[in-house]
Amino acid sequence: MQNTESTHPLTQEENNFKQHTQHQVFFNNKQRGASLENFIFWMIAASLILVVIVGLYMKSTSGARNLALKSDVGVMIAASQQWGGNNKTGISMTKLCETGSHYLTNEICGATKNGMNANPYGGNYAMAVDPSNPSRVKIDITGIDANYVNVVANDLAPLSLIIAD
Repeated sequence: MQNTESTHPLTQEENNFKQHTQHQVFFNNKQRGASLENFIFWMIAASLILVVIVGLYMKSTSGARNLALKSDVGVMIAASQQWGGNNKTGISMTKLCETGSHYLTNEICGATKNGMNANPYGGNYAMAVDPSNPSRVKIDITGIDANYVNVVANDLAPLSLIIAD
């Protein structure tokens, strides 16, 4: 077997080549590609972005539901005025939703024509005369998301009447 290494001292160029070759061998043994840390970082980043997007979606859909609810209540108040004038005794969602009455839209009346499962939150609308004042109605709205009850109440407050004692 022949010895490939020479006995003479290495030149600068040969020394640089030898070091470069040793570095290549060292780096060739390392695994290439994404590390676990990179994967975890990008998964956390993607999760945070998803949380922000879902939050914005929830806020926008809540705003749209709130706007639709406020509009529906305004229409219901106007319909009650048309139906009973100053005496609304006997008023109900069923009466306002009767076929051919045209007081309320199909969206407000719902599939059962009585306000059940008709509000934008999936709950019910109900209407009855105020027993203390037959010229006024009470509108009940169920199914509002607990996180938005105060927002809905604040938006509907201008539509209600204030009674001074």
